[in-house]
Amino acid sequence: MSKLVDNWTQWLKSSRFSYMNEVQRQQALLWLFDIRDNILDRAALKNNDTLLDVGTGTGLLGFGAYERIKDSGKVILSDAFSDCLEECRKIAENSGITEGMEFLQSDAADIKLPDNSVDVVVMRSVLVHITDKLTPIREFYRVLRKNGRISIFEPIIKKNTKYYQLINPDNFANYEQIKEIEDKIASDRDDPLVNFDEHTLGNDFVKAGFKHIDIKLSIESSTYEVDPAMIDPWFNTPPSPDRPPLKQRFIEFMPEVEVDEFLERLKIELGGKSITLNSPVAYVYAEK
Repeated sequence: MSKLVDNWTQWLKSSRFSYMNEVQRQQALLWLFDIRDNILDRAALKNNDTLLDVGTGTGLLGFGAYERIKDSGKVILSDAFSDCLEECRKIAENSGITEGMEFLQSDAADIKLPDNSVDVVVMRSVLVHITDKLTPIREFYRVLRKNGRISIFEPIIKKNTKYYQLINPDNFANYEQIKEIEDKIASDRDDPLVNFDEHTLGNDFVKAGFKHIDIKLSIESSTYEVDPAMIDPWFNTPPSPDRPPLKQRFIEFMPEVEVDEFLERLKIELGGKSITLNSPVAYVYAEK
């Protein structure tokens, strides 16, 4: 079985794209920049804003926001992991950024900032890694000033295209078992990756006290020809540093030898074919 990657920086810079070919990696990067721009556009940044980027990772949102408000505002890059902040410090130093940016090591569920201290909170794909999502949402409300804004993006992974939807049931004797396993994985309440959707997110924002909540759900689709060599990385790349890869999840429900047999059959079934994967995502905007 695959060893989990050592830290978030390693996963963000390499592991999360390891199963993609070069064309797919370039598409993914363009998609990330599009996400960044959508989040920041919806945040409606103003002069003199103090912006908090929660779970900044390698600073995609934070550095994008800095370019928009650097002449008058302040950006706080916050992350629970020191390796991410060190990477951001290097980027800032190499970019000649000497003011208007701060670095804060802080967990999303316990932000080390005073009440009513920021104007804007932005975030991308952070709640998807936290089992209890209401606690950090309440923290965002706490640190925001009155009428402060929050703009975030979260992938709704539980609704992603499943493998059983891509294959011919007649070619897999254990098709019903595969379908049951994937449905169980997608509905695991203890797995932060799949224990929510756009409706539960909206409910949590209401519970935290937010108003003017706007949730924009869209379906991101990608179509490409499958190289059989892609299959093993799909199943062996961790979805985050602290979560097991999909193959390990399958092994929870069937013997490893049967999982390996399924992967080999999947290579034959999908190899050389064009497939379309649908990935629902949610953009959430709200005000305090």
